[in-house]
Amino acid sequence: MTERHLEHKETLSNGCNIKVKAEILKDGSLGMFIGVYRPDGSVINENHDPRPHMMDMEAAMDWGIDIAKGIGNSQRSL
Repeated sequence: MTERHLEHKETLSNGCNIKVKAEILKDGSLGMFIGVYRPDGSVINENHDPRPHMMDMEAAMDWGIDIAKGIGNSQRSL
């Protein structure tokens, strides 16, 4: 059976933390969350409704991780 949700958490080299979630919702659509946080846990960016275009869940996860890393890595070293 295919996974109905995936989650990725990572601490970047500058200390920022990323969290990306993707799940197949009851209606069959894809729900996602992308979060980027400072080392103290304060929010840099949270997107509760990103919309990857025409991607399956695995590709959307890769897309979301790239987005989160781009935001996190653009922060000054902390």
